[in-house]
Amino acid sequence: MAVYIKLIRNNIKSSSSYGKYFAKTVSQGEVTLKDMVSDALMARGYDKAAVTVVVADLENALKVKLADGYTVVIPGIGRFSLRVESKGVDEPKQFNLRRHITRIVCGFLPAGRRVAGRNILYNFCDGVTAVWQHGFKP
Repeated sequence: MAVYIKLIRNNIKSSSSYGKYFAKTVSQGEVTLKDMVSDALMARGYDKAAVTVVVADLENALKVKLADGYTVVIPGIGRFSLRVESKGVDEPKQFNLRRHITRIVCGFLPAGRRVAGRNILYNFCDGVTAVWQHGFKP
């Protein structure tokens, strides 16, 4: 398993790393939930309708629990929670929900584990290496 990378030059003049090159991942396209259901069906021989219903029910349950204020933990995948973004006010009495809440967003923290002497190793990144994008070499 590998992710493709290319080098991108930092062109932000005010940055301390202006002019330096950094690795950036290159997407190989998008995969839909429908595609992933088909992959699961081929790998295990499950009934397509049953898998589709289970995934749709999981999506709905996730929305309901998040809307009720819960953090949803799916082992092996990660944690989902809603958070708000807002404008600041000088005094708490000035805060108005309709005026100062700018949006509600869903946060996701992927499942992982701390490796001794290192940072967190996320489950989705385990075993993945980086390779140059097709046709790109510095």
